[in-house]
Amino acid sequence: MEKNPIVHSSFIRKKVGAIILKMKLLTILIFAGTMALSASTYSQKTKIDLHLQNSSLTEILNSIEKKSEFIFIYNKNVVNSDIRKSISVNEERIDKVLEILFRDVNVSYRIDDRQVFLYKKEDLKEPISTPALTESEQAQRKTITGKVVDAKGEPIPGTTILVKGTTIGVLSDVDGAYNLKVPTDAKVLVFSFVGYKSQEIPIGTKTAINVTLEEMTVGLEEVVAVGYGVQKKESIVGAITQTSKEQLKQTGNVTDLKQALTGKLPGVTTVTSSGEPGGTGIGESATAIYIRGRNTWNGGQPLILVDGVERSMDNLDLNEVESISVLKDASATAVFGVKGANGVILITTKRGTVSKPQLSFSYNSTALTVSKLPEKMDSYNALLTKNEIIEREVVLNEPSWADYTPEQIVDRYKTPQTTEYSRIYPNVNWKEALFKNVSWSHHAALNVQGGTNFIKYFGSLAYLYEGDMFKKYKNNKGYDPNYNYNRFNFRSNVDIKVTGTTNLKVNLAGYYSTKNTNYSYASTTSGTNPQAWSAAYSMPPDVMIVQDADGRWGASYKLPAEGLTNPVALVYNTGLLQRRTTQLNADFTLEQKLDFITKGLSGQASLFYDNSFTTTGGITDANNVRPEAAATTPMIIIDSDKYTGPNQDPSEYTTYVPTSSSYLFDWVANPWGIDAENVETASYLGYIPITRRLMYQAQLNYARKFKLHNVGATGVFKREEYARGSMFKNYREDWVFRTTYDYDSRYFIEMNGAYNGSEQFGPGYRFDFFPSVALGWYVSNEKFFKIDWMNRLKLRYSQGMVGDDSGSSSRWLYATQYAYGTASRLNSNPNETSPYTWYKESTVGNPDIHWEKALKKNYGLEMGFLKNMFSVNYDYFTEDRTDVLIAGASRTSIPSYFGATAPSANTGHVKSKGHELEIKFDKRTKDGLHYWTSLAFSHTTNKVIAKEDPLLYDDYQKAAGFAIGQTKTQVSTGFYNNWDQVFASVQQETNDNAKLPGYYNILDYNGDGVINSNDNVPYGYSEVPENTYNLSLGVDYKGFSAMVQFYGVNNVSRYIPFDNFYSYQDVVFGTVANYWSKTNTDATSFLPRWKTQGEFIGNYYIYDGSYLRLKTAEIAYTFKDAFVKKIGLSSLRVYLNGNNLFFWSDLPDDREAATSGGGAAAGSYPTSRRFNLGVDLTF
Repeated sequence: MEKNPIVHSSFIRKKVGAIILKMKLLTILIFAGTMALSASTYSQKTKIDLHLQNSSLTEILNSIEKKSEFIFIYNKNVVNSDIRKSISVNEERIDKVLEILFRDVNVSYRIDDRQVFLYKKEDLKEPISTPALTESEQAQRKTITGKVVDAKGEPIPGTTILVKGTTIGVLSDVDGAYNLKVPTDAKVLVFSFVGYKSQEIPIGTKTAINVTLEEMTVGLEEVVAVGYGVQKKESIVGAITQTSKEQLKQTGNVTDLKQALTGKLPGVTTVTSSGEPGGTGIGESATAIYIRGRNTWNGGQPLILVDGVERSMDNLDLNEVESISVLKDASATAVFGVKGANGVILITTKRGTVSKPQLSFSYNSTALTVSKLPEKMDSYNALLTKNEIIEREVVLNEPSWADYTPEQIVDRYKTPQTTEYSRIYPNVNWKEALFKNVSWSHHAALNVQGGTNFIKYFGSLAYLYEGDMFKKYKNNKGYDPNYNYNRFNFRSNVDIKVTGTTNLKVNLAGYYSTKNTNYSYASTTSGTNPQAWSAAYSMPPDVMIVQDADGRWGASYKLPAEGLTNPVALVYNTGLLQRRTTQLNADFTLEQKLDFITKGLSGQASLFYDNSFTTTGGITDANNVRPEAAATTPMIIIDSDKYTGPNQDPSEYTTYVPTSSSYLFDWVANPWGIDAENVETASYLGYIPITRRLMYQAQLNYARKFKLHNVGATGVFKREEYARGSMFKNYREDWVFRTTYDYDSRYFIEMNGAYNGSEQFGPGYRFDFFPSVALGWYVSNEKFFKIDWMNRLKLRYSQGMVGDDSGSSSRWLYATQYAYGTASRLNSNPNETSPYTWYKESTVGNPDIHWEKALKKNYGLEMGFLKNMFSVNYDYFTEDRTDVLIAGASRTSIPSYFGATAPSANTGHVKSKGHELEIKFDKRTKDGLHYWTSLAFSHTTNKVIAKEDPLLYDDYQKAAGFAIGQTKTQVSTGFYNNWDQVFASVQQETNDNAKLPGYYNILDYNGDGVINSNDNVPYGYSEVPENTYNLSLGVDYKGFSAMVQFYGVNNVSRYIPFDNFYSYQDVVFGTVANYWSKTNTDATSFLPRWKTQGEFIGNYYIYDGSYLRLKTAEIAYTFKDAFVKKIGLSSLRVYLNGNNLFFWSDLPDDREAATSGGGAAAGSYPTSRRFNLGVDLTF
């Protein structure tokens, strides 16, 4: 939120700067009382000479400060710098000077020795008096001292301290301290400061009373980031929610800022599919964000803006962020045009304030452990399970007997084993062999913030190291493979007051990162190695050891050459691929007040330029981890089939690789190579990894108050140029307006519109206009509203149209495109072709392609009870998305004989609806105990109305009528428990003769007498949750704080097709441990087949994706005592927090989707639990 700084003297800034800087910028510095009387001898005796002509009030106050020791403390909204006055006084006291200066000006003052507090006249309360006392009166009074601070322990100067029922009182000084003589019969002191809740403290026998004031939950001046500016929270009529930097820091030092949003914002759903450091594969985020669910099959990801520019948030350092706002309805997102169709995330970074330089340093050390991976049977139990299925299926496949393992051999795999047996009959837990118990991440950030009235600045340097989860092994090759991630972030935000009406903002930011992986096991390509972590899923425990004592890696000829490889050898013997990314961003904004044209008018012009490029290079060591091609890696193959007994010569059952003749007598490893760092087109990317974005915009703002009428307007012109690699530039142009009006903070209306253009559409469709309107009624601000226990009641409604053009990765969808290349054959010889090269139609265009449009409606209710101790926010929303783009390849109604890929078309239609509920409780006791609770629930559903389904499909086979991404599968009705049930079952289209008891009787849904793909029916839900829940609880008391956050989802399904006996290996997942038998007909699983078909299991692999997490937890203590000051600090905060600490679910692993990082069956780099210890120092 934007906060209003307190203005104070530069003369003694060294004394009070740190305190004033830290005061809530949101708080209005309004002090109770009338024109203050001061007993100060300094203010009574000091005389001022002042002669200024046509000077602003600010200039006059600064002149007084320079001529005296007076300090003026006031909110910037109190003193209007545009008012100019002339003043000429000789040898006058300060009160007389101020009386002359503020004549006919809405400013009053209070003098407290050398401190002068300024505030608006209409905010006066009853006067404070400090009358002179006689000796007898003094004897009848006692002195009470103390200090007034906010929830963070920061002093609150200017707090009014009154004896209840009297006018006896004082103001706290700049340190928040006070000293008050009260009558001996005084009962209660009242502490008040506008923007904070008043407190009444019984005096009793106390002589020292320290008070912590609680900030109002809804401040009059609290502002929220909206499109192209900020708005007062009370005037917002759109669906907007916001989280603060303090909340984000509680998330356990997560490296991807997207993951920090989980559960923090109602209506925002995050889905994470991998825990790989630095993102998956090529460094992309493994977390997808959905705002109010999924409303289109074309991605559905929100627009993310950092300081008003479209940028990724994946690599933004948390310490740079001031706040994050999420805009959800059409009224809030309309000004962003088509890119905001799926919601908008606005990230505001920190800026400087008027104060002396304040240096802060934070450090986090995080321990990471693997969260949850699927359970697998060990070698012994897997072999017993295989033997049993061989016994059952031998009637169908007699050669399976050859794979039967005698009981005597099976027993040799049973743990505990002898050292000899552990090498010959391995029983490897690949999860433990591959992953560490604990990995470490470190983060350090150094910030500086401060400024003067002329220039304000914020600077940040940050370093992040995220270690991988792979257990360390020596490869004896002289290099250290790893999947570590390193990132340096920097930011410099500067605000320069060029003139009294002109401001210049300059932002320079960026990062440099290094993401380490391996080269692919087979070539020097993508650096993605799903086989490395899929060991936890598909690697059999009984075929090889991990590494022998002499350093040779375990291997086996029994494994399929391409499918399974020693995963540890894969990580440590396929080189080190380093992907280095550099991102540089520059923003320049010039703001100009235009009051000389009309009061309240201002303009700004902005230029934004972003560059990023990625290079790759490293150590190449490929084609070396499979025994048949191990040219550079020493491996050992121990064949248990050749083992006869303890006294056998090991050479009879042991093979060393490589064994080719050239290395037979004196083998040495081939040296690995160096892949020079370079920028080039990579086959796994398809483009040169260099991006450029140039954006420039002009903006006019108007804001003015006419008595009870507040009027605002914004107009924006924006043009953007974007290119990646060698592509032609992508152009986008937007014309945007917003108008706002409120009457007496009771009635609100807002109208928005965006005129957008897109290169995807041809003449007649390229530009379109998308309007929205929003209405609000602050019922509790009405004079007739007299409900004592309800202090806030606000109603909101919005409706608007937004567009979307993101339906295809191709460009110029309207245009038929041609390609040049190839020639006709002249005969059967492929080398004899025509000398003429063909031009051919490569893409069929659709001249009628146009905008995807969404009509959004939102109904909102806000309530506050008992002075906002309880608050309730509720939103009900609908969306009707028409003309949804369907890519040509996805148009299933187009027959195969069309002859080409069909053109994209606007034939889709989706409706969605839902609601969000947020309930908050916030209470602070008189002794400073603060406790709070936040409960949020979101429910979102969508329904496909049309998706160009083939006309002859039955309704259940169509996409229409169901949710986007609806899971479809055959459905089981129970086990075949005997042969009678097998023979009586409906015929399977394939492998019907391979049926056995113990498998599932599949529902013949369409009743045609045969089980086939036509019996796949909607089942469960999609992978995007319909319901999300969040419960946060916290408490803080005198520097100590603690909080926990629980986050859960339901109405979500995940398809995880575990491949038991993968590639005829002894891999059996723990989910089938309770398998069917004649004596266990109530089993929860079938018995996987070995080498026969007919494993009919229906919906077995469709899991209920519901879960509950202890998402975050934190305990912290902030030191503010004299010791901290003595060592040169203004504050010291130590905290312990964690992320993803506990996970309750029926899911076999902790992935929330399989959208990245590896297939559903193969798994991905595991997600982690994070335990984070940190310290924040402020100097």
